Amino acid sequence: MFNPLSSYNPDSQPLGHFKNYPVYLATVLVAVHVVSMLAGVVISPQSYGEALAFSPDTFSPLGQPWRWVTYAFVHAPRIWFLLEMYLLFSFARDLEANFGRKVLIRLYAALILLPPLLMALAYYSGAGNPQTIAGSNLSTFCLFMGICLMHPGTPLFGISWLTYKVVGPILLAMSMLTYLAARDWTGLVVFLSCCVMVYKMLRSHGLPQRFEAIKEALENALPARKAKIPAGPPRAAARPGRSSGNAAASSPSKYYEPKIKPKADLAPERKAVEEVDAILDKIARSGMDSLTAAEKAALQKASSRLNDTDF
Repeated sequence: MFNPLSSYNPDSQPLGHFKNYPVYLATVLVAVHVVSMLAGVVISPQSYGEALAFSPDTFSPLGQPWRWVTYAFVHAPRIWFLLEMYLLFSFARDLEANFGRKVLIRLYAALILLPPLLMALAYYSGAGNPQTIAGSNLSTFCLFMGICLMHPGTPLFGISWLTYKVVGPILLAMSMLTYLAARDWTGLVVFLSCCVMVYKMLRSHGLPQRFEAIKEALENALPARKAKIPAGPPRAAARPGRSSGNAAASSPSKYYEPKIKPKADLAPERKAVEEVDAILDKIARSGMDSLTAAEKAALQKASSRLNDTDF
């Protein structure tokens, strides 16, 4: 079992005992829901629900702030309520034992406050239709998703292949299909936001990464990106007198361009040197008087450049 805390953690110990039975925070949560259900039966289920449910179009959220919390404790006396309370105690107790009651308090408070906040934002921004929310079905389901993240490989009902990592995604997909079938886009956003919030909060308190396999599967499914190597200059034609093999070896590769390029041929400077050499040969043969005005000017220019050179 995943337990990011030490074997003995005071924050996961019972709050007290009632007739030698330990009382945990999960016990208190279930007791509050049960008392709220009984109060609704005694007062009036309809008027009790109307006074505590949340709907942004029938009241001012800032004028009746208790509705942001009390909507989660509106229940009808049904058989499903008993099953929900059993699941709530099981999930909350497991989270409390592994992470401590402080984390459970923050997690449950966030699950209660996030849905009305998102629905109010959607309604007042014009992006969603007004909806009335009551009950704790969403928060209980999100706690179940937290258990699936904590114990993904734990089998259910003694069936080896029926693990939390199998049941959790199936129920998550079915819930999403329910919202899609009803075209309830606001409800779908609220539902997914609560599930993501549970994962992020548990991750911040020590839950290991749970989606490496999905990430690896996506990387394997997507085509691998091949690095593009810029093409080099066009292949030079083979010179006469050289074999095609030498030409292919001397020409640059099609997919590779050398990092160090040879120095360009300085043809103009070489031509000037050859002209000066010719003038000096003429002087040696016929003397200075045999030079033309253009040759004297070229010789003077070459002499000036030589004097300006810094060795």
